[in-house]
Amino acid sequence: MTNVIITPLDPKKEAQKIIEVFIAAFEKDPLMNYFFGNEYHSLAKYLWQYVDDLTPILDLLLLGAFVESKLQGVAFITPPEVDNTGKQEEVDRLDEQLASAVGEAAIMRMEAYSRIKEANKPKQPHFYLNTLSVIPESQGKGVGKALMAELHKISAAQPQSSGIALDTENEQNLNFYQKLGYSVSTITNLDRVKIWSMFRPQE
Repeated sequence: MTNVIITPLDPKKEAQKIIEVFIAAFEKDPLMNYFFGNEYHSLAKYLWQYVDDLTPILDLLLLGAFVESKLQGVAFITPPEVDNTGKQEEVDRLDEQLASAVGEAAIMRMEAYSRIKEANKPKQPHFYLNTLSVIPESQGKGVGKALMAELHKISAAQPQSSGIALDTENEQNLNFYQKLGYSVSTITNLDRVKIWSMFRPQE
């Protein structure tokens, strides 16, 4: 079994490596294809830069999976409570930069996805796994499972967390999450993309 080390990432110091993992992991993802079409390689870097820049502003969480000291996977997580107080100006600035970089059409598709994501979230406080990203050559080697195990520990240590929610647009991912205790709560169609919203209650 591959020896995987999980540790929180510094989005400022490790930005380039984080973005590289995101780009590689989601190259063939249906949702990214919906956002960017055949412009994924030229535009996706702006979305992942946005995620990296937003993380320290809102105290979001990036977990890294290292194999032989090389970053192989990243989990991007929203904790149960996010305090936006005094931060909206910075968030608006990042939103404007992203919109300028990727264009109005991509932003409209992202906003449509975000509305579905928000509508299908549990009402009670929870952790949300926004992305589980493992580079293609490390998939199936326990990297994603190790990241999920760490997230489960973090959620268990948070008294107000009712569990962990996520969504996937890849049907082949369902079995992976179901084996870890997740159940499908809703299935939504976004244009040609099917979205499975899932939840794992806190044990």
